[in-house]
Parts: sequence; C-alpha cells; structure tokens
Amino acid sequence: MGFSGKIRAVVLLLVISGILIWLVGGGNLSLFSKMMKGEQKGILKAENFKFTEVSRKDIHQKVLATGTVSLKTGAEVKIGARISGQLEQLLVKIGDKVKTGDLIAVIEHEDLLARVARFEADLRAEKAKLEKVRIEGPLEIRKDKASLEEINVQLKLAGKTLKRNLDLSQKGFVSASAVDEAEEKVEVLKAKIKLAQEELNLQGAKLENDIRLAEAGVAKAEANLREEQIQLSYADITATIDGVVAFISTQEGETVIASLNAPTFVTLIDMSRMQVTVFVDETDIGRVETHQKAVFTVDAYADIFFKGTVREIHPKAVIKDNVVNYEVILEINPKNISLLRPEMTANVVLTTDTRPNVLAIPKEALKKSGKKSFAIVQLNGNVIEEPITTGWRDGGFIEVVTGLKENDKVGIPIKPKGDNRRGKRPRRR
Repeated sequence: MGFSGKIRAVVLLLVISGILIWLVGGGNLSLFSKMMKGEQKGILKAENFKFTEVSRKDIHQKVLATGTVSLKTGAEVKIGARISGQLEQLLVKIGDKVKTGDLIAVIEHEDLLARVARFEADLRAEKAKLEKVRIEGPLEIRKDKASLEEINVQLKLAGKTLKRNLDLSQKGFVSASAVDEAEEKVEVLKAKIKLAQEELNLQGAKLENDIRLAEAGVAKAEANLREEQIQLSYADITATIDGVVAFISTQEGETVIASLNAPTFVTLIDMSRMQVTVFVDETDIGRVETHQKAVFTVDAYADIFFKGTVREIHPKAVIKDNVVNYEVILEINPKNISLLRPEMTANVVLTTDTRPNVLAIPKEALKKSGKKSFAIVQLNGNVIEEPITTGWRDGGFIEVVTGLKENDKVGIPIKPKGDNRRGKRPRRR
C-alpha cells in the first residue's frame, strides 16, 4: 500500500468513527440498528395494521343541514272571551294539559242568567197562546157547524111544509099567500145555510191563521231564548283543542272588554302537531325531494335520533348571513315526539339517494397521495399498496368503485400507544 492509500484508509476510519460517535451521542443507535436490519421507512409490515374484509353495504348520499322544531298551522290556539265582564275564575296554569271542552275560565254572568229567565217566561207565554188557539178554535168551528146543521133541519121542515101547501093549494084548501110564505121561508133558510157555510169556512181559515201566528210567536221566543243562552255559554271559556297551556294573559279579577277582537285568556299548544323547518343550502337543494327520509337530533337529547320525512319544499329562498337557503319541512315520526319543544335547534341528515349493496371499506383504510387513492391490502402473505377508485362516503365507510373485490383484506394502521403524548414533562424527583 502506498502513502496515498494509507491516507485514504485513515480518513475512512475517522469518518466511520465520527458517525458512530454521533449515533451513540445523539441517541440514534436504534435508528442505526434498524437501518442495518433493513427496517427503514417505506417497508410495510403486517403487524403495523389491523386487517378487515371488504364487504358490501348500502351507501347513502346525504345532505347535512340545520333547522328548527316548529308548530304546524293550527297547533297553537289562542282562547279568548266573546263577552265583556270580570274574570271570576281561572282554572288552569301554565304547563297544564287540557282536553277539548275542558273548562278554562268563567266570566261573571248574573245579568245573562236574568235575561235567559225572562226569555224563558216569554217562551212559556207564547206556547200558552198557541195552546189556547189550538183548543178554542176548533170549539168555535164545531159551534158553527152545529148552527149550520140546525138551519139544515129547519130547511128540511120548511121544504115539507111547502110541498104540503102546494098540494093543498091545488085542492083549494090553502090560499096562495100561504104557499108564498112557505116558499119565502125555504129561500130564507137556504140563504142562511149559505151564509153559515161561508162563516164556517172563514172560521176555519181564521183558525189556521191564528195557529200560524201563535207558532211564529213561539219560534221567535225560542230564537230569543237561544240567542241569550248562546251569550250565556260565552261566560264559560273552554278548550277548543287537546294541548298544553303555554301562556296566560288574564288573571282572576281583571275586567275584559270584548269588542272586535276577543281578548286572549290562554294560549294552547298541541304538542303532537310539530314539524321541523330545515334550512338547506342552495348547492344541495337540487337533490332534495318530497318523501325522502331524514333523521335529526336536538341538543337536549343528543343521543336520540328522531325520524322524519320530507313533506314540503318551499320555492322561495331565505337569505341568512348572505347565504341562500331553502326551507324544507319535515313531517316528524310520532315516536318520541313528546320530547320535543318548539324552537329547538335540529341537526338534520337528509338521505337523498342510495347505492345498494356496493363494496365499501372503513374510511381509516383509505390512503391518499396527491389525487391518487390507495388501500393497504394483505395478499398471499404480502402487504402492498393497492390503487383504488372511491365513490360516495357514508359515515365511517367509503364506496370502492375499482381496485378491490369482496372479501379482500384491507389494513387499518395501528397507532403506537405513545403517539398521543406530546411534550410530556419528566416527573420531578
């Protein structure tokens, strides 16, 4: 070996010694050991992954939005008074549940009771008049009929007398004047019969007219009484729907004056008639259709998923904070609806489409490098990166379009136990 060769050997020895000193002094001896064993970065090992099979699932396309629990039209009813007076009794308080027809409040009504009593008396008087007409009218008619029958008997007797006088006159036993008198009496009786018949007809018509007038008087009295009874019924304020008392605006002892607008006593809410008004961004509204399914949560019950169905999509935009939204109305499934309250904030997930029975992997099994996607696959004992094409995401799963087949095993990286400790300070001794 020449002099130059010895110099190169010394330099190489110094370099190697320097590297060893740096590794030992900097705590990098383990890295050196791994490099010597061929475990440098980039080599995939099965023990660093938890493997799971590629399976088939239904992958749903979803729209995330926020909304508000609101009342349907007619679910909130304001109960008021239709007559003026002092509120004598208030029988409910906020939070009470009531049924249709339950008594809520009572307004003073002594004057109305007196008016009802007066109109009841008027009705009894009119009914008495009608009864009198119905009894006395036929009696008068029967009396007139009897008079007519009497005249008929007289006419029959006068006719016999006339016939006898005519026979006797022909024989010369009765004078002509006697015959004339008999004929006159017959004619007079006939005229009386005709007059009596007219009187009888007139009496019948009068009876019918008197009955109609009396019946009209009874009907008028009944109408007046019914009107007063209706006014009296307004003194009792009753619930018009099943619901919960949400607000009370009038207290006992206060005087209410009913004019064009009925003063409100109580506001009732039907808690079973609620909906969710969802604000969907303009970029997502094109995928939303009626009858689509949805789930939502509210902050008060974060662990409960309420179900709903899209009932309406309002065409007019709602601009909030310079963001264009459209109102979508959800019909709420009756289950657990009693837990909800108006104006609660709802976190809504709308399912707009479904791809059934597609290949899917957990999202943790997806690796990306730029625009390319990969999955760690265990194949014939080897661990490799397999390029894949992905589709929809649904919760914790991702659709795999190409690159994998059913029952392939994909790896999810196992995090070292100490990875979550950052900058841990040494303990003081």
